[in-house]
Amino acid sequence: MSFQVHCKDLLGRIGTINTKSGAFATPHMFPVLDPHHRILGRKFFDRVGINAVMTNAYLLKRGRQGLDPVDVHGTLDYPHTVATDSGAYQILEYGYVGVTPEEIVAYQEKINTDIGVILDFPTGFKSDASRARWTVDETVRRADQALEVITRKDILWVGPVQGGVHLKEVERSARLMADRDFDIYALGSPTELMETQRYDLLVDMIVAAKNALPKGKPFHLFGAGHPVLFPFLVALGCDLFDSAAYALYARAGRYLTPEGTLLLRDMVEFACPCPACVDTSPDELMKSQDNEGETRLAQHNLWTCNSELRRVREAIRRGRLWELLELRSQAHPALKECFTRIVQYAEILERSTPAVKPCGIFYLGLSSNNRPEKLRFVSKLPGSVEERRKLVLVLPGRWRRPFHEDPRYESVTKAFDDHPKVSICFYSLSWGPVPIELDETFPIAQTEGPDSGDYLVLEERAKKVSDFVRSLHPKRVVLVSDGDYGRAVTEELSKRFAKRILAVLNGEKMKPDAIIKSVERKIVLKA
Repeated sequence: MSFQVHCKDLLGRIGTINTKSGAFATPHMFPVLDPHHRILGRKFFDRVGINAVMTNAYLLKRGRQGLDPVDVHGTLDYPHTVATDSGAYQILEYGYVGVTPEEIVAYQEKINTDIGVILDFPTGFKSDASRARWTVDETVRRADQALEVITRKDILWVGPVQGGVHLKEVERSARLMADRDFDIYALGSPTELMETQRYDLLVDMIVAAKNALPKGKPFHLFGAGHPVLFPFLVALGCDLFDSAAYALYARAGRYLTPEGTLLLRDMVEFACPCPACVDTSPDELMKSQDNEGETRLAQHNLWTCNSELRRVREAIRRGRLWELLELRSQAHPALKECFTRIVQYAEILERSTPAVKPCGIFYLGLSSNNRPEKLRFVSKLPGSVEERRKLVLVLPGRWRRPFHEDPRYESVTKAFDDHPKVSICFYSLSWGPVPIELDETFPIAQTEGPDSGDYLVLEERAKKVSDFVRSLHPKRVVLVSDGDYGRAVTEELSKRFAKRILAVLNGEKMKPDAIIKSVERKIVLKA
């Protein structure tokens, strides 16, 4: 298998998977096609730019009993990459399928699939720890059976990870599957969690699996097909998804959007500009004949899914996947909870986030405090000032970046930048304390953020500034106070330093020359 990664942000990555029937970009959602009831065809998929689909090998085999296997590409009239599931979902639904792990592997080889899945045993959402342990062991046993009978190396084989909501079992399953050389790894049993919006548990499951699997292999999340989740799942390292929801939802009159699901009967007009929506209305679709409304709704749902994946990929290219998570987390309380749980793994995300990005970043408030760039900056702070000097000059970091080029205080900065007795530190609402040594490092000078905030935010940032200045063990501190933030910093520094050490200058009233002279007098007096 060939899997090339082209770009990364957080744990998300843009890649290309090459199969014997062609290549397709990741992250990617396989539209799941019912082999016996297809409502969308090759022409539509080509128009949307979908280069890989999925169908169910077990259902195909069962529907063709007594007939010889035929090439799945011909069955679906689809020449590009076809992935086939094995029937494990039917085990989850009905408890049994009439096929062995060896038989389904052989059948997938005979129908010439491009990506095949072994017949694992799903854990499900409601299994207790003992049952989860058994499903993990059974899936590993079946994996070994499958690997013994696989003959075609031109097919990419998927090794499923089980364990359900029991994270220790998920991690154990992932470690055991990682010891077996599959081309793609997948996490099973998430569907019920997504249906009940337990996204917090889903985040934990994904992280537990990803931590134990080879990082160079694609990772598939079974049954994930709602665009509202794509940014979050990709940020956690999911490369592949599959779903029939686009068609099932259309049958029920459900309209997918990146912010959630709407009912067609509750809508008056379409805001979506996709070809399925642009020249019609919800009322016209509901009144249409011969399943035209269902077909167009399914088309819209797939346009929406593919469009959101394109948006995610573009966010990765620009280094702004975190901002997309912040935006999408406001769409629903469950997504807010999902984002909050992801934040708990920010240190893991930081290790995979590029140190330099093609674009600057946005600081949007408290939700940006745990983004990887912020964690990385905080880790640099203690060693950023090499020499502990006698006087620390604390200046506003506000309108211009880098801060030392702000016209209001540029001359002040230049006057003391190379002074042997002065260390300069800016106070930024986005970053807190910014020593001049880090002022031009990415992404400090490339950040767009607010210049004002509520009292709690100002107080929290001011405490960070005070803590950092105190860590420098200064003999003298000169603060140039400017605005509400400056007053908050004044209040915090006044708690830490005696009046004989701390001098506060009014930056709103004093001219730069006056500030320079005042600082020079403080240096002389201290000397």
